[in-house]
Amino acid sequence: MLAAVSLVFFAGCADDAASTDLLLTSAVELARTGKWQSCENNAVTVLKRDPANIHAMLLRALAAEHLGKKDTALAMAKQAAENAPEDFSVQYTYGRLLAEQGSKAKEAITVLKRALKLRPGNRSTLILLGNCSSRINADDAITYYLALPPAVQKMPEIQTRIAMYYLDRRDRNSKNLALALQSLANAYKSASDNPVVVLNLAMFIDHYMRNKKKAYGFYNRYLHLTKHNPELNPTRAQVRARMSALR
Repeated sequence: MLAAVSLVFFAGCADDAASTDLLLTSAVELARTGKWQSCENNAVTVLKRDPANIHAMLLRALAAEHLGKKDTALAMAKQAAENAPEDFSVQYTYGRLLAEQGSKAKEAITVLKRALKLRPGNRSTLILLGNCSSRINADDAITYYLALPPAVQKMPEIQTRIAMYYLDRRDRNSKNLALALQSLANAYKSASDNPVVVLNLAMFIDHYMRNKKKAYGFYNRYLHLTKHNPELNPTRAQVRARMSALR
């Protein structure tokens, strides 16, 4: 009789384990197809059985994020990060969620540095570290951008951030203003039809190079690129006013 009870007990454990694995596998597929509420439901079910399950914590954090439950997402990611300090995906996700909250840039940097140690050279981590460091105006922000592969560095958004870094430090070194201009020119070379890139370059040439003719030309290009974007009318009005002043 004792042997029979033992068999039933272990069989039950095996079924529970298999069910948990199936729930997690299903949650991953639900996440892949964007069915976030069902993904969260599966993760919650697993966590009720196994509160320390890291995969379920991470899946719930991601699901909660996509469902707009930012506090739940952050709390779940934090718990996962504390329980799995050597897991890159967990550390990166927690750092990314922190980075999305402007007031938590310093906390995000601490977590993202852990993620970078776990996966040196990871592009996404380097970009987030650069962005967060720029947000608090840290001098080491440039090191993260320059650690990116050349092809990634050339991306207009990265070149723009590098330009802002040097522009903020234009009084520290006479070369920094030229470096900022070069980065903005690189961004324009890669994305000459991007209105934000064009406007950034126009404003730089206008206010820092004092070249009215060139600035006017780029402002005019911005107006051309945004002529079918009525939501940008307030900015367009400001640009027209500035162009009138430059005539």
